[in-house]
Amino acid sequence: MGGAQYERELRDILRSEGWIVFRSAGSQVADLIALKPNDHMIVEVKSTKANNANLGHDTKSKEQFDLLNAFAKQGFNVYYYVRWKGKKEWSKFKLPMEPYPKLLKNQ
Repeated sequence: MGGAQYERELRDILRSEGWIVFRSAGSQVADLIALKPNDHMIVEVKSTKANNANLGHDTKSKEQFDLLNAFAKQGFNVYYYVRWKGKKEWSKFKLPMEPYPKLLKNQ
């Protein structure tokens, strides 16, 4: 399964939980925007075969992380959702956080 498939999978999960979800194909900032009355989420979807997900491992992902972190510091609800390949589980990590963390599967 590729990145777009994971985005669609999470979109469908969030919709089943009552969220209105918009997917931003070829996203520059975030993959999904999820809305509920009086609530919102800006979501970046990641998948990995490893037991960790490195954020900010290259220039593009550092710029993206910095922008999402800035949104979070302004009060937006921003999350990284990580899908561990070979597993059905998702992990949810809320920003802001320290720059360029290594997210661990059991965190």
